[in-house]
Amino acid sequence: MVTKKWITQYCISLSILALFMQSALAQTHDNTRCQVEKLDHSNNKNLRRQLNDDISIVSAKPNAKIATISLKQLNVFNTELEEENNALFRFANRAHIQTEPDVINNLLLFATGDKYDAKKLAESERLLRKESYLYDAQISATENCDGDIDVKVVTRDLWTLLPEINFSRSGGENKSSIGFRESNLFGWGKRLSFSRTTDSDRSGYLFVYDDPNILSTRYRGRLEYADNSDGKRHLLELTYPFYAIDTPLSYGILSYSEQREESLYKRGEEFSEFDQTSDLTSAFIGHSKALNYNWTQRLTLGYTDEQHTFEAIDTTFAPLADDRSLSYPFISGHWFEDNFIKVRNFDSMYRTEDLNLGWNVKALVGYSDESLSDDDSRAIYSLNFKKAHFSGDNTLWRFNTDIEGYWNKEHKQLENFRATSQIQYYLNTSVDQSWYVKGRLQYAKNLTADQQLTLGGETGLRGYPMDYQHGDRSFLVSLEKRYYWEYDLLQLFKVGGAGFIDVGRAWFNDKDNGENDHVLKNVGIGLRLAPSRANAGTMIHIDIAAPLDSYDDVDSVQWLVNVKKSF
Repeated sequence: MVTKKWITQYCISLSILALFMQSALAQTHDNTRCQVEKLDHSNNKNLRRQLNDDISIVSAKPNAKIATISLKQLNVFNTELEEENNALFRFANRAHIQTEPDVINNLLLFATGDKYDAKKLAESERLLRKESYLYDAQISATENCDGDIDVKVVTRDLWTLLPEINFSRSGGENKSSIGFRESNLFGWGKRLSFSRTTDSDRSGYLFVYDDPNILSTRYRGRLEYADNSDGKRHLLELTYPFYAIDTPLSYGILSYSEQREESLYKRGEEFSEFDQTSDLTSAFIGHSKALNYNWTQRLTLGYTDEQHTFEAIDTTFAPLADDRSLSYPFISGHWFEDNFIKVRNFDSMYRTEDLNLGWNVKALVGYSDESLSDDDSRAIYSLNFKKAHFSGDNTLWRFNTDIEGYWNKEHKQLENFRATSQIQYYLNTSVDQSWYVKGRLQYAKNLTADQQLTLGGETGLRGYPMDYQHGDRSFLVSLEKRYYWEYDLLQLFKVGGAGFIDVGRAWFNDKDNGENDHVLKNVGIGLRLAPSRANAGTMIHIDIAAPLDSYDDVDSVQWLVNVKKSF
């Protein structure tokens, strides 16, 4: 029975977790991974860390068609390797529910008999790599004797049923959760999770069901329900997304509601709490132009209704924000350049990463009239752009800017305006080492009483408590020496490390900053663990940081344990 196999999987998950804790287990350096884990081999001459793309170099006649599509699915562990050929890993492979072939085929943007298009094959490969139940994917194309194309799709599954046992500490605050998560339910690519979470502000239960391909279609659905000590939350979403670059149409609806207690911080300490209820309903429809010279343009029309109410509780010691009501039509544009390459050892470790060197620009404008919202008339706006650029064989730049907020017509001023600009610089000194610099500027204006711009802990400055400084502007500069070691810990984690220096400050420009009137500095070292058999696209950060200046309310050493999306 499938149910019995699912229960068996969960038991094996606990066994693998126990195996991880046996740190005394002897390790063997792994130089030969399975085919899909190392699609290409880099060397010290390839400091761009760019991988070859066999799809783009296939020479085919102008009207060549796809003759055949063959699928090869690799299991979680490669038992042909001595270090992975043990009883536990063999049993895990047998107990693992393999991804259904139809799930893989439904994600492909081509079918047998279609005209051969290398771009569609490359994009299909990227879509497969985005799935949390696959570690990697390779699509190759070869010309047959008739001049048509035979396509081979190779994927490697990940272990997807895991106990949710997480603990993180950042800036003196603890967060934990316990439960389970299955991101490939019965092999059909559905996600189901249930967990109990606890942090400094709340504790409660969270249930999530996410279906990226409802009934093997391109429709996507998501359901969330949370019952917390300070309120409840629900989310219901149904969309037909722009699942590919040239998808012509997208539409969807969203319903979200949450009641919770929010906190305000100063010098890393909570000084006030309040009750906030947020309700949001939105619907949209979008159209995309066909790809032209690697560019596409998308236009989306929609309507959003959102309500935010605030109430005082026993621990409210600061002025409350005024209730906000917005009900507005909006129009958004998306300009996207398709210029993807495959790289390695930037955000992850020894895993294929898809880096877009093209422009990615999004903009949105809406207007909430007082006749619709029964509140002040507001213009709503947002702008985001991203760009990456290789300025040399070993230097990569990444640029990102976000602007969002309102224009309050009655008060004739900006409201909840935020602007963030970030630059990242990579200097690759070898395939497995690099220097990394991040610079970030933030600016806020007329934030309502429920909003803060803070710095410290997870928001930057790893040697200080969370939300240690606050203001209406901030800067942060981080310098890291990164190491991407080609080493498997227990055959479950890729291992890396970093030494870092953080310098930053948050402050108000037009008022007395008091104790905020200092530039803060810290140094530290960190360990990076990238799961290679589960949890694709995550990175465990274990950092030790020390402030370079002495303050009575700051410990001499900060321990931070977090799970992030990148190095």
